[in-house]
Amino acid sequence: MRAWVLERLEGPEALALKEVPDPQPAPGEVVLRLEALGLNFADALLLQGAYLLRLPPPFVPGMEAVGRVVAGPEELKGRRFAVLLGQGGLAEYVRAPLKALLPLPEGLSPEEAAAFPVSFLTAYLSLSMAGAKPGERLLVEAASGALGTALVQVGKALGLRVLAAASRREKLALPLSLGADAAATYEELAQAARAWGGVDLAVEVRGRVEEVLPLLAPFGRVVFVGAAEGEAPPVNPVLLMRRNLSLMGFWLAPWLEARPSQVEEALAFLLPLLGSRLRPQVGPVFPFARAKEAFAALLDRGHQGKVVVLGPE
Repeated sequence: MRAWVLERLEGPEALALKEVPDPQPAPGEVVLRLEALGLNFADALLLQGAYLLRLPPPFVPGMEAVGRVVAGPEELKGRRFAVLLGQGGLAEYVRAPLKALLPLPEGLSPEEAAAFPVSFLTAYLSLSMAGAKPGERLLVEAASGALGTALVQVGKALGLRVLAAASRREKLALPLSLGADAAATYEELAQAARAWGGVDLAVEVRGRVEEVLPLLAPFGRVVFVGAAEGEAPPVNPVLLMRRNLSLMGFWLAPWLEARPSQVEEALAFLLPLLGSRLRPQVGPVFPFARAKEAFAALLDRGHQGKVVVLGPE
């Protein structure tokens, strides 16, 4: 089969399209034929050796894939699943443990299905971690991206008021169309947050802790799900104490292993709403042979929605 193999920890340019052996499922596993793969910023960091999980090359990247089962238990063959993996998704065939399979509605396109798992599970579980309550005010950064659009939709489904933020005004139309109550560029954000009396919750992807803390109302909480702009400066604990603020960090991978019941709770909430109140937002779509260009689009950060790579024809 064909697979994109990272040969050195030097980013997307170190990817090579190669012929590798077809995967064979062990007991408790399946093999899926790839239909689509969702790219995440974590995938790009993994190629540089800068992710929370560091893998030695060579390896096949891709942690969020969708496909139909071609090998494994007979009752599963032909069914479509999304899978969450640490690696291995950017290949013609993907091997996955049974516990990693997420059933999705057939009404979703492969591209939409590939845009669902990481973004929507992160959205629900990070808000759950922060104890989100109906009526609270939620700040969503990078609100036109894959996670941002998921947070806007999940936040509204949970009864939150949503303030969407993005780097450019033209990126604000999408989150507003998805139900955000207000929107602002980062330059306008402080004024917009003051007009709301501050925000109760913020889901932070840039790592700009010094910028988000002044936006919080008393007893406000910040959940860090990314640090796209590098390490943040240290936080003076007195700043937290004065207004009873809380800082939290979220990483999806350990939840899948350590808190499966909460992941099941998330899916029980999300799946019935898929296709109606919740719709994964698909951004640029690339054929399998142009996976390097997909990574370039991801790193450029000019896109909206999820960057998707289609399976080989």
